[in-house]
Amino acid sequence: MNHLIKWALCWTIILYSLTGFSNILILNGLTHEHAILGESAQANGVIKLKNDADTPVKILIYKQEYLLACGQESNFSSTPTHSYSLTRYLSSPLSEKTLAPKEEFDLPYSIALPQSSSNGSYWSVIMIEAADPITSSDPSGVSINSKVRYAIQIIANKGAFESPKLSFLDVRYNTKNQQLSNSQVVVSLKNEGRFSAKTKVSLEIYNDKGEKIKIFESLSRRIYQGKCNTFEVDIVGLHKGKYEGILIADNGTDLFASNLELSIE
Repeated sequence: MNHLIKWALCWTIILYSLTGFSNILILNGLTHEHAILGESAQANGVIKLKNDADTPVKILIYKQEYLLACGQESNFSSTPTHSYSLTRYLSSPLSEKTLAPKEEFDLPYSIALPQSSSNGSYWSVIMIEAADPITSSDPSGVSINSKVRYAIQIIANKGAFESPKLSFLDVRYNTKNQQLSNSQVVVSLKNEGRFSAKTKVSLEIYNDKGEKIKIFESLSRRIYQGKCNTFEVDIVGLHKGKYEGILIADNGTDLFASNLELSIE
């Protein structure tokens, strides 16, 4: 892969595969991504479900907006709030379904974008919700009812993919407790492009001789266009002292880097 490295600001810092809850299983993942090229602007997919219980389970199926804002928790809404909403172009033939014991079922959905729509990543979610709540009790004997709900992200990438520019919005040091092995660098990134990008952040640590001594990595997370996401890079095994570091954000095509000074006291 041919990577392009872009350098950003200098920072100083002082110190879902097989998925299931309850008896409903999603067998083919919580993110479904489609490339839409050519004039048809259409795509089809399925969400593979399984009732893992020995009794029938009724599920509800509906669409929601997946709302993201920089510095805020993600949320869901029934009303489209951005120009790349997929909700109005996404359809599924069912609004509810009763699954027999141990039954596996393919829930189909279809995407039909207007040919006049702009290139970029369109997204929303299909919610799969258990109709009946799960009842549990806490140690005091109080009964608690809770509902199982999955948000399956559906993404349609219209047009030839363009690697988005990523910008570093904030970098800070987090100490969860007094143990150095429980410290982390928290990085906020913004996607300045038209396509979403699954991104990973790594931190290369150098000693005072310029020798690379450690590499730490975050989990991969998706950043939608015009939106932000936060990445936690756990730091393990560094002694007290000052270090030079390079933060690298990798969106799968390009690399975006930022220098930093790390002081562990």
